[in-house]
Amino acid sequence: MVCGCSVLLPLPDPSRAIMPAPPSFYANPSSTSRWIPRQPRPVAWAFIRKTSALLWLLLLGTSLSPTWGQAKIPLETVKLWADTFGEDLYNTVTKYSGSLLLQKKYKDVEPSLKIEEVDGLELVRKFSEDMETMLRRKVEAVQNLVEAAEEADLNHEFNESLVFDYYNSVLINERDANGNFVELGAEFLLESNAHFSNLPVNTSISSVQLPTNVYNKDPDILNGVYMSEALNAVFVENFQRDPTLTWQYFGSATGFFRIYPGILVQADRDNREHFKLLVEELMVKGVGVVDQALREAFEILKQFQEAKQGSLCNQAIMLISDGAVEDYQPVFEKYNWPDCKISTLADTQENVMEYLHVLSRPMVINHDHDIIWTEAYMDSKLLSSQTQSLTLLTTVAMPVFSKKNETRSHGILLGVVGSDVALRELMKLAPRYRLGVHGYAFLNTNNGYILSHPDLRPLYREGKKLKPKPNYNSVDLSEVEWEDQAESKRVLFLTNDYFFTDISDTPFSLGVVLSRGHGEYILLGNTSVEEGLHDLLHPDLALASDWIYCITDIDPDHRKLSQLEAMVRFLTREDPDLECDEELVREVLFDAVVTAPMEAYWTALALNISEESEQVVDMAFLGTRAGLLRSSLFVGSEKVSDRKFLTPEDEASVFTLDRFPLWYRQASEHPAGSFVFNLRWEEGPESAGEPMVVTASTAVAVTVDKKTAIAAAVGVQMKLEFLQRKFWAATRQCSTGDMPCTQSCEDSDLDCFVVDNNGFILISERSQEPGIKLRKKPIQTS
Repeated sequence: MVCGCSVLLPLPDPSRAIMPAPPSFYANPSSTSRWIPRQPRPVAWAFIRKTSALLWLLLLGTSLSPTWGQAKIPLETVKLWADTFGEDLYNTVTKYSGSLLLQKKYKDVEPSLKIEEVDGLELVRKFSEDMETMLRRKVEAVQNLVEAAEEADLNHEFNESLVFDYYNSVLINERDANGNFVELGAEFLLESNAHFSNLPVNTSISSVQLPTNVYNKDPDILNGVYMSEALNAVFVENFQRDPTLTWQYFGSATGFFRIYPGILVQADRDNREHFKLLVEELMVKGVGVVDQALREAFEILKQFQEAKQGSLCNQAIMLISDGAVEDYQPVFEKYNWPDCKISTLADTQENVMEYLHVLSRPMVINHDHDIIWTEAYMDSKLLSSQTQSLTLLTTVAMPVFSKKNETRSHGILLGVVGSDVALRELMKLAPRYRLGVHGYAFLNTNNGYILSHPDLRPLYREGKKLKPKPNYNSVDLSEVEWEDQAESKRVLFLTNDYFFTDISDTPFSLGVVLSRGHGEYILLGNTSVEEGLHDLLHPDLALASDWIYCITDIDPDHRKLSQLEAMVRFLTREDPDLECDEELVREVLFDAVVTAPMEAYWTALALNISEESEQVVDMAFLGTRAGLLRSSLFVGSEKVSDRKFLTPEDEASVFTLDRFPLWYRQASEHPAGSFVFNLRWEEGPESAGEPMVVTASTAVAVTVDKKTAIAAAVGVQMKLEFLQRKFWAATRQCSTGDMPCTQSCEDSDLDCFVVDNNGFILISERSQEPGIKLRKKPIQTS
C-alpha cells in the first residue's frame, strides 16, 4: 500500500524561504490591558548572499516617519551591508569547509556513478521479510521452552518433603555477619555483558525471583523450581542458536519467576520511596456504584457473545476492589452463578488461579498454544542510564500446560514462557542508508498503536531523571506525525510517500516513509578494495556507530569490535565468519576515496594559522550518505567551543539509527553550495544560557542522467562572537562614497538583526536575543 501526503517537520526550510512581512507593533499607553494598533515602523531587509540568513533592519526612533520613503537609511545601504557581510561570511565558510573542493571531487567521479530510483513497495516488502525471519526465530526459541517445560512437568513427581537449594535473584552473593553465604544466596558469578545493556549477568544459568509475600521454601515453590531446572539447558541452547536473543523467562503459576541469564535483582530505593509517597497521598472519596457497573458489563459481554464480536476465545469480567460494601448476589444469580468473591490477600492466589485453570481448559484440551505479542513497553532497568530509543521492548510469550493424564481435563496452567525483543534491534533491519536523508521506518500494532517510530518520545525528564510518559504505549500515528505548533521550532515542508505491509505471523505492520525529491533516489559508486582500505584507515574518519555495516552481536569474539574494525577484518578476509552489508561497505569505500583529499586540505589550512591570528573557525566536518564522518580541528582541543558536537552525547549532530545529523538534513533541503546556519547552546537550546556556537553546512549533490542525489554535506563550526564582529564591521559602511554615514547599526534608535528564513535571530546587539524568534510583540511605553 502506498500513499502520498505533505507533512510539516520541525526543521528549517532554507530553500523555500518566503520573505517575512514587516512586523506590526502595538503600544500600551497605560497599565490597562487594551492594545492600540499603530502604524508599523519602517523596516528594511536584504538577503545575505549564498546563505539562508536575512538581514533585517528595524527603525525604532519615534521621531522617524513611518513612511518608508522618508527613512534615513537608503535601501542601497542595507543591501550593501548584506552583500558585504554575506560575501565575507560565504568566503570564510567556503574556505574553511573546503566545500568547493569536495563538490569538485564528486563531480570528477560522476561518470562512474549510478543513481537508481528507490522502489518503496519492494523496499518495505524486503524489510518486512527480514523482520519476519528475525521474529520467527524468537517464536521458535519460546516454543522450545514450552516443550521443555511441559515435558519436565510430565516427568516430575510432586514431593511434599522436597529439599532443594536454588539461586534466589535477591539473595545471590549475599553474606551474613560471619561472612558466610546466606541460605539460597550461594556464590553466583556475574559479569558485565554489553548484549544485556552492560548489566552483570551469568549466561550459563538462570536465577529465580519470588515476590516478598511468597515463602521461598513452600512445597509448591520448591517442586516448581526443581521441575523448571530443566529449562537451563534450553535457555543456553536457544542463546547459542540465536545470539540476538535477550531475556528468556518462565513465570510459574505458583508465583516464582525464572529468568535467563541469571541476574542479581535489587530493589530500587527511589522507586520504593516514590511508591510509598503516592500511596500516602491516596484519599478515599465516596463509594463506587459497583452494582450498576457490573450489570452494564454483563450486558455488554452478552451482546458481544451473541454478535460473536470481540475476542473469540474465553471472555471474563473481573472486578478488583479493596472491599465490597454490598452483596452482588442478585447480579450474579441473573447473569453468572456461582460468583467468585475474594476478600483477603490470602484468597487471591487460590481463587484467581482456579479461574485461570477454568479459562485455560479449552486450550489445554485442544492443545492450543497461542503466541502472544505485547505492545511496546519500557525496560525499567535502562531508565536511569539509556536514551529513549534503547528502552522499548516487545515480548513474545506462550502458555505452558500440564500434559499429565490425571489433570489434563482440568486444564492446569503451569505458567508462561517468553522472551524479550528489543525494538531497536528490530529496526536495524531497515537500514538507514536505504531510506534517504529524511526517510524512516516505523512499526504499528494491530490495535493501531505505534510500536516504534523515530518521533515517539516515551520519556520525559524530571530533573536529572527520565520517566515514562502516561500512555506512552498507546500512541497512534497521527499523534507523532501531526504538525508541531511549537513556535520555538523551525519547519520544513516535505511531501512523503508512505508504504505499508504486514509482518507475517505477527500482529505488527511495517511502514516505510520516503520523501519525494532526494528520497526517491539512491546513489551507487564503486572503487577497489585496496584503494578504499587505504583511505578508510585515516585517523580523521569515523563511521556511524549505530549503523550495521557488519554483524558483530552474534559471535562473542566480534562483540568487542567497532564497526570500522569489523569492516577492515571483512575486507582483508582476516575473519571469514564476519557477515557484512556488502552494498553499504562498497559505498563507504567509495566515499572514503572521494573525501580523502579533504584531510590534506584541512591540515594545510591549520598549518597556515598562526597563534597570533584571529580565531576564525573551530573545526570543519563532513558526512556522507553512507554514514562516513570526517572532521578536523583548526584550534587546540581545549579551545573548541562546543566539545559535545559530533560525539554520541549530542545525538542531533551524528548519524543515528533513526536520523541523519541535523546539519546534514538542513543542508540537503537547501540549494547545493548555499550554507545553512544553526545556533548551538552549551547545554542545549532549552538551557538558560546564551548560544555560543554557530554551525554552517552545505549539501554536495551529484547529477546523473538528469537525476540528482545528495552525496554528502560539509560544514564548519565557529564562535557566534566571530559572526557578530564580521556583521558589525560590515554595517559601518555606507553607500554615499566618502560622505559620512547618516546612521549605522550602532545608533541607539536603530535595531539591526540577522535572522534565518524562519525568523529566528542569529545576530543582535542584545546578547540574550540570538536564538529567539522575531515575532509580533508589544512595545512597552511609560
